[in-house]
Amino acid sequence: MGTMGTVPFLLNQLRPPGKGGAALTQAAASIALFQGQPQTIVDVLHGRAFRYYAEGLRQYLAVRTGSTGRADHYLSKLRAFVAKSDSDDLIQAPGVRARLYRATRGYLHNQSRPHAPPTKSQLEELPWRALPSAHLSVSPLNALRFDLSAEHSELLELRHARELSIDELAFVYGKTPLEMEERVDAAMAQAQFILDDHGIRDADRFGRVIVEAFALEATPRTHDDEHTGIEPLPNGTIVGGRYSIDARVGLGAFGDVYRAKDTEVPGHVVALKLLHQAAHSKSAKQSALRELRLIASVFHPSIVQFKDHGWFEERLWFVMPWYDGETLESRLQREPLSRAEALEIFQPLARALAAMHAAGVRHQDVKPENIFLARIPGFGPDVVTPVLLDLGVAATEAEMVVAGTPTYFAPEVAAQFASVERKPTVSNKADVFALALSLRNALEPETQEDVAAGAVDTFIEYRSKATPNAPARKGLKYLTPFFDRWMNWDAELRPTADELVEELSALSLPEERRERVKTILRWTIPMALALLGASGAAVTVFYQKAETQREMAHQAKLTASDLRQDLADTREIAEQLELRYEQSRLTRTELAKRLARTDGRVASLKTQLKDEERRLMRTRDKLAQNRQDKATIEQHLAETERDLSATERSLSATNQKLAATAQELTAEEERAKRIERKLEREGDRRVELQGEIAALDARLKAEASKADELQDAVARAVASRSRAELELEFAEDELEALRNRAVTRGPEPESDPSIDEPAPDS
Repeated sequence: MGTMGTVPFLLNQLRPPGKGGAALTQAAASIALFQGQPQTIVDVLHGRAFRYYAEGLRQYLAVRTGSTGRADHYLSKLRAFVAKSDSDDLIQAPGVRARLYRATRGYLHNQSRPHAPPTKSQLEELPWRALPSAHLSVSPLNALRFDLSAEHSELLELRHARELSIDELAFVYGKTPLEMEERVDAAMAQAQFILDDHGIRDADRFGRVIVEAFALEATPRTHDDEHTGIEPLPNGTIVGGRYSIDARVGLGAFGDVYRAKDTEVPGHVVALKLLHQAAHSKSAKQSALRELRLIASVFHPSIVQFKDHGWFEERLWFVMPWYDGETLESRLQREPLSRAEALEIFQPLARALAAMHAAGVRHQDVKPENIFLARIPGFGPDVVTPVLLDLGVAATEAEMVVAGTPTYFAPEVAAQFASVERKPTVSNKADVFALALSLRNALEPETQEDVAAGAVDTFIEYRSKATPNAPARKGLKYLTPFFDRWMNWDAELRPTADELVEELSALSLPEERRERVKTILRWTIPMALALLGASGAAVTVFYQKAETQREMAHQAKLTASDLRQDLADTREIAEQLELRYEQSRLTRTELAKRLARTDGRVASLKTQLKDEERRLMRTRDKLAQNRQDKATIEQHLAETERDLSATERSLSATNQKLAATAQELTAEEERAKRIERKLEREGDRRVELQGEIAALDARLKAEASKADELQDAVARAVASRSRAELELEFAEDELEALRNRAVTRGPEPESDPSIDEPAPDS
């Protein structure tokens, strides 16, 4: 089963499709709108974000660490991160996926304890996915896994296998989109170089090969993974005042299924479905009753029926019959279905779909997981009654809601989520496609498709453009034209569910042919023996008569005796013919019954013939129009031929010019050879110059070293000069200060005349 086997996609067609992994946000918005509670979008997204991307994250961690055990360790940390993250933060641009991978990469590149890239031997031990659908040898895939650099390997894995856009990568790496685009281009160039060596040069296959190269075997989902945080009702809980819970037996996207006892009817066991979301308002309750109304609108033994309903803690519950048995998915784990088993199971399911479509309802999630093989007491131990379960994502013709499981999407459903320009209308024939694909997978389970590396967007893009192949096993190849019709890319060319009921009889064609041959042999062999005996008797009579005529005279008595003996033999033969005729009457009766059945088929074929005649009339009208178009085209063709004649004349002149150009080209080639010889001489000179350049480089380095020393000396001189200038400024300041003090103090006082001046000679 694919990694998205139990996670339904929903999309409101009025909402434009997003890019870069917006499918989850679209799905969350549609689920919320689907439930009539637009305000719950954040809660819905928060509850499903981790589960949606868990497989891709697990494989990314395993490839980056080289160990599935370490991957689970980091995944538990990531689960805790999501649990405590605010939902409003998770949905901020560039989206949930980018934030999850940024957190994951943060664990691997922790600055305090960064994780070293895995070795080649560690990578070789990882559980790489088997590739029955890729039609590639393992050699180029291993080259991409083990020969790319760690940086390029991680970039290509995130871009293609994990489907991150350039903007998301920029957020994860903390770079600009332009930088990331350049890095991705460099990684792609290295990968393309590796693929070229293995003969893979188709650009359209590049992304798909990268997805396959980084795909590990998917880890099976567990109930804990599916509904972490959703606690089951305790055993013994009474719901609706009469139903006692035994155990939770099923988990769905919108509700859980319990086995319960009806306390008012001793010994009566029922299946009770309890929705996850509480409905507090009147509009929310009306929305919750939606699935119940759809179930009630259709009655068929192969469609689950409801018996009772009510509210438990504001959550809707409803009761359905309890079936003993198993799902078709569980049955296929043991062995494929035989054609006889498939006919017994899928014809009632096709009738059930026809009943749904007649009531204006399409199921939207037909798959083996939703087909229950019930064993009803009294019908025999080997008799199963197929029952179509889970109308949780069903829709009426008036509703513009598209839903389902990606691996069972019809192309027109996948187109609603893909980046294709043309988005065909989704009709009831999408259910026919899903039922036919379920039949193919039941006959040949080993070839069913899955979502490689968790790359859901890539798978959906591929499904929107191509359909799965018909069964290829011996004994099933004759069904190819039937499956080509049932799973046709164009929904208009598929049968309706009513038509599919009849066409499924093709599953028993080999047995019918063998039975028809046996019947013909039972009828023709006795008749042939009788005719052979009668012819032999007649020949004998004629021979005896001839002998009698030739020997009449001598053998009269002998001839009479022989005639009497022949008469006795003839009577015995007649008695044997009568006995064989009586024995053949029963065979003719059987043939008459078979003829009656054939007449019924002929009547059906006549109806189809009338449809074909109507189509033929439309085709004839188109043919008449085409004939008119043909006449116009022929006239245009005649004009084109005249233009062509003129073009041919012009071409002749051009050829003459071309011959002259060829001569000039020869002369240019001679000139080019002379230039090449000159270039060779210049190459020798270049080698000499390179030696001189190397010597000059050495001298330049020495001069640069001297220049560095001179710069240091200049720097020291500049520093000394600065100090000297500073000291000079200080000295000038001190001198200026002394001058100021001298001016302030005034002239020196004259000597007192009363004081005797010293003698000159003293």
